[in-house]
Amino acid sequence: MAESRASHQPQGEEQRWELAVARQRVLRPLLDNPHRTRAEVEAAARRLNVHTATVYRLLARYAVGETAQAVVTGVGGWKPGRPRLPARVIEIIDTAIEQLFLDRQSITKAQLGREIARRCTSQTLKPPSRSVISRRLQRIGEREMARRRKGPGAAEAATMRPGSLTVTRPNAIWQIDHSPADVILVDADSRAPIGRPWVTLVIDVASRVITGLYISLDPPSVVSVGMALQHAILAKDEALAERGISAEWPAFGLPELVHSDNGSDFRSRSFARACSNLGIETERRPVGAPRYGGHIERLIGSVMSEMHLLPGATFSNVAARGDYDSDAAAVMTIDEFEVWLWRFVAGDYNRRIHTSLSAPPLETWRRLCAEQAVTPRQPLDPEGLLIAFLPRISRTITRQGISFHHVRYYEPFLGPLFDSGQRRVELAYDPRDLSRLLMETPQGVRALRYRNLARPPMSLWELLAARRRLRAEGRAQVDEAALFAAREANHALVATAASESRRMRRESVRRERHRAEVKQAPIAEGDASAEPPDAAAPTSPAPAFAVEIEPW
Repeated sequence: MAESRASHQPQGEEQRWELAVARQRVLRPLLDNPHRTRAEVEAAARRLNVHTATVYRLLARYAVGETAQAVVTGVGGWKPGRPRLPARVIEIIDTAIEQLFLDRQSITKAQLGREIARRCTSQTLKPPSRSVISRRLQRIGEREMARRRKGPGAAEAATMRPGSLTVTRPNAIWQIDHSPADVILVDADSRAPIGRPWVTLVIDVASRVITGLYISLDPPSVVSVGMALQHAILAKDEALAERGISAEWPAFGLPELVHSDNGSDFRSRSFARACSNLGIETERRPVGAPRYGGHIERLIGSVMSEMHLLPGATFSNVAARGDYDSDAAAVMTIDEFEVWLWRFVAGDYNRRIHTSLSAPPLETWRRLCAEQAVTPRQPLDPEGLLIAFLPRISRTITRQGISFHHVRYYEPFLGPLFDSGQRRVELAYDPRDLSRLLMETPQGVRALRYRNLARPPMSLWELLAARRRLRAEGRAQVDEAALFAAREANHALVATAASESRRMRRESVRRERHRAEVKQAPIAEGDASAEPPDAAAPTSPAPAFAVEIEPW
C-alpha cells in the first residue's frame, strides 16, 4: 500500500519505526539486486508514493550501512537553517543527475552543473550553486554512483567491507551459520576419538550478542537450524542452571529477520514455513558475496580461535597444527564440550568488549533494549518451536494407520479421521527419532507411535543404513520386520567395531545424543492401552525404493 504524503511529517518514534520497516521491505529487494532496472525503481517509487530520485537516495543510505530509521530521516520538508529551493529547481537537478550523471557516459560534475544551469535559465529560474548540486550528489552515495556510472564491479570496489551493516534495534536482524568445530571429541566410555562436531551459532547484529547455539554430530540440517533458533528465541535460565552455569544470558525473543547463506537447510520448505508462521522474515546473502555474512563469519572465527586452546584442537590449518597430535590430545566428550561452549558464550564472549562497539555485547543488548523500550517478542507456543522447523510429509490414513518408510504408525485418534473421510494428513517427523510422527490437531500436537510398540526408537540415518544393508544382501523387498532386524545387526556391528573404528564410535555417540535430545521435548502421547485394529495382521512387503521425503 502506498504511503501517504502526510507520513513525511513529524511523528512519534514508534510511527517512524513502522514507516521505516514498511519502506525497508520495499527497498531491500532493490538493494540486493545489483542489476536492478529503472523500471523496478520507478515501481518502488509508486509503492512508496515518492519521487524516483528519492528512492535512489534511500538506497544510497542503505548502501553505506545506515539504519532502517535513516529511510524516514531527512525526506521531504524544509528545516530551519537550510536554504529553500523552488521545487522545480530540485526537480531539474534530480532529473539531470538521473539522465546524465548516473549514466555510463560519465559526464563530469562541471558538465552536469552547466547543463543544470542551462535548463534552469531556459525556464527563467535561478541556477543552483555548485555546493547545492554537490549535496544532491552526496545523497546518492558512492556505491550507487559507481554502479550506475561504471558497473557492478566498480560498485563492489566502492562498498564498505564485511560488517558494514548497521542495525540499532535488538532482534531486528539475526545471522546464523554452521561450522565444524576446531576440536576432536572423544567417546564417553572408551575415551577414544570420534571426530569433530558441528556448531551452529546465531548472532544479533545490533548488539553482537550470541543469542543461540547448537552442537551436533550430524551434518547441518533444518533440525540444526531449528534447534539453534529454538535456543536463541527462548529464555535460557533453566538450561544454564542444568549445566551448572551461573552467568546470565538474557538475550531471547523472536527476531524480525534471519539472515543466512544459501545452504539447502535455509532453502527448505520447513524453514520458510516455520519462519513465516512465527512472523520472521528471511533473507539469504547474494551468491558470491560472502561479505554480506560478515558478522557471523567473524563470530565463528573468534569462537574457533578459543577452541584452539582446548586439548584436541585441530587449529585452522595444517601449518598452524604443526606436529600436534589432535587425536592423542583429545579428552572432551560432546556433553563436556557443550558445557564449555555455553560457559564461554555466557560468561566470556557476551561480556568481553567488542572492538566495533567499544562495549560488551551483553551490555549493548541491555542498553539498546532500555533506550528503545524494546520488549522481545515471544512465540505463542514456545513448546511447539522445534516442531515448527521439522521436515513434513503428507500421508494417507488407511485401516492399518499410516506408513512411513515401510514402518506402520497408529493412534486411536486416527479412527474418527478415517471414518469422516479425512484420509490425507500432513505430519512432521524428527529425523533423530522416527518412533513417532507428529500431527497438528485442534487439540494440539499429537504423536503417532509405532503400531508395534515393542519396536525400539530408530533415527532416519539408522533406517537408511538398514535399507542399504538389506539391498547389499540382495533383498528385493523391504518390510518392517526386515528393517528392524537389519538395524539390530548394524548395532551389533557398531558395538564390535567401536574399539577399532572412529566412524563406528562416532555413530554410537551420535545415536545416544539423539536419544538424549529428543527426550527433552515431550509430546502428548496416545492411549497406550488402546489396541490398533487388526493388530496381528501382517503387513505385506514393499519394494525397496526411495520414499520421497523433504531433505533435512
